[in-house]
Amino acid sequence: MEDSAFVRSDDQQSTLDEASAVLQSWSRAAVGSNVHRLRAAVAEAVRGRRPEVLETVERRLVDELSARLARAWEVGWEPRDLLHAAGTSPRTGAHARTLVALQAATSGAAARAPQGWRDQLDEVRPDGWTPGTRWRPVDPTDSSSTRIRTFTDLLLLLKLLAELRPLDPVGPKPSQWGRETTPTTTTSSSGRDRLLNRIRGLLAKAEATDHPAEAETFTAKAQELMTRHAVDEAVLRGLQHADIPVATRRVHLQSPYANVKATLLNAVAVPNRCRTVLLNEYDIAVLVGTPTDVDQTELLFTSLLIQATRAMAEAGHRGAGSADRSATFRRSFLLAYATRIGERLREADRSTTATYGTELVPLLQREAAAVDAEFERQFPQVRQGGTTSVDLRGWEAGRAAADQAAFVAGRLTA
Repeated sequence: MEDSAFVRSDDQQSTLDEASAVLQSWSRAAVGSNVHRLRAAVAEAVRGRRPEVLETVERRLVDELSARLARAWEVGWEPRDLLHAAGTSPRTGAHARTLVALQAATSGAAARAPQGWRDQLDEVRPDGWTPGTRWRPVDPTDSSSTRIRTFTDLLLLLKLLAELRPLDPVGPKPSQWGRETTPTTTTSSSGRDRLLNRIRGLLAKAEATDHPAEAETFTAKAQELMTRHAVDEAVLRGLQHADIPVATRRVHLQSPYANVKATLLNAVAVPNRCRTVLLNEYDIAVLVGTPTDVDQTELLFTSLLIQATRAMAEAGHRGAGSADRSATFRRSFLLAYATRIGERLREADRSTTATYGTELVPLLQREAAAVDAEFERQFPQVRQGGTTSVDLRGWEAGRAAADQAAFVAGRLTA
């Protein structure tokens, strides 16, 4: 009579071998196929497969996803970045959200991570899953078509993770974290946070009001706060002969027209002595500058983009035909808007430099040199974007909207 233990062992090995074969075939399909062919390959493997094999496939797929995610953190990615990259597909993005929470729980990130990471983890915590429970993305009670779709989505997420390009870290990697991380806040950063909160409030009021005079009052006050703080910091560093702090921040751009939105970000960044580069494959722009300049550049860009989007919609509604709502019109509108904003900011920069006197110039040049050095370290080979055809009506409408935009820009005065 056969020993039941050996029978079970043989069955388990058979299940593992079959699951391995399924995963290998799926991996090959994910690399060389489009989504439709990948789904067909998944369907062929799922239909008629024993439940224990599919459960093993699911478990090993989740383990591989977690391992790939841990490697992504080590090559510079952070939770917000990953969810932005995965967010082009709502279902894949939802799986990514749960995966981040799972990996954070198993790695102890909530206890060891810097405060910035903890904040991101709090933002991405998913509904319907709690730490300590096993993640079963593929419900065995679902229909065959639903399970096929879920496996396909998980494979697309695995493909994304496997193909992520390394990013220059903006903070310590998980392998560099201590066993315990106690949030620390310096007086200067705390003061900057309070200032930025006041500026955000003013910009929100400026964006919400329909009265130009009120918007101008709010933006003028925000301008005053930002200019005073930026100049004070530059002068203080000059008096103390302090090193120039340089920060890196990733700005997530939403489709459509992410590359044109990056042009607007660059138009704001350059007069503020920041440098930018666009990671096209992920619609992520990287902003490099002093902490103060980075903060206010991002704030101003966000405010101007809100104004541009609103003005673009209004221009399309006012237009005579569907051409005024076409992709070419909108792209041309945003490009012209960014170009004109850049001109206004450069004009304001020259005026501000004259207002504060020539003694400020070497201090700003010293900051610009530090920013350039860090940018070139991170991006030694940067390719300039090409030209694009424009719609004349969209171009003219965009320039007109930029002339009406209220803005703040750190050291710049509109």
